[in-house]
Amino acid sequence: MKRLLISSLIYALSLTALAEGMQPFTAEMEAIRHGAIDIKARGTLQLRETAPDEWHYRLSTDGRTLSLREESWLTVVDDQIRPTRYEFESKVFWVKTTKSLRFDHERQRVTGRVEKDRIDERFAAPIYDAIGYQLALQQALARGEESITLNVLRHKRPDDMSFRVIGEEMLQLPQGEIYTWIVEQTEPVSRDERKLIWIAPGLGYTPMRFGRYEDGDLKEEIRVLSLQLDGQRVDFSQQ
Repeated sequence: MKRLLISSLIYALSLTALAEGMQPFTAEMEAIRHGAIDIKARGTLQLRETAPDEWHYRLSTDGRTLSLREESWLTVVDDQIRPTRYEFESKVFWVKTTKSLRFDHERQRVTGRVEKDRIDERFAAPIYDAIGYQLALQQALARGEESITLNVLRHKRPDDMSFRVIGEEMLQLPQGEIYTWIVEQTEPVSRDERKLIWIAPGLGYTPMRFGRYEDGDLKEEIRVLSLQLDGQRVDFSQQ
């Protein structure tokens, strides 16, 4: 479940593309880890504007076996997303993991801590943190790009994450049916692993479902239960 809500929820609900203007939103989600006994958890992802061109992006979940808080503070400069601060804390049973990072875009350095290790790394702009990069992914999709590579600080060093659009599907959700694009993560993934995300272009390129497969079997998924854009609830049955 830790892997599901750390690596999978990172893809979760975002907002409309920057070219169209970022929108505050709140999404309620359900994550499922499939196995002999399915494990489920619910989480909330929220984007809010704290000042002109300054945004706060927060993912949180609180369950019996897992609690998670992941936050990104972002600015938008010349239509470019820039992370300024990133905080992460998870607890799985008795195991606790923390990250705290600061981004200096003038010096092009990121500093902070990942658990007990100090981080002081140079980066090449543009760079994204481990939750904020999904906004850049949306922007690229809105521009019509079908193959996308982003420089992301996922762990201790910047790393390329790559995606490609592979098809379309009328996705069945508990709330109804919605038209989506299927986006596959091509890097980094293991040999027997596949990661897919279903994105609804009619809802500001919002991801509606994520699936992680091993040897063709669905192991983890996340899907939207409810969504509010600019304070207005989305009626999925009318999409």
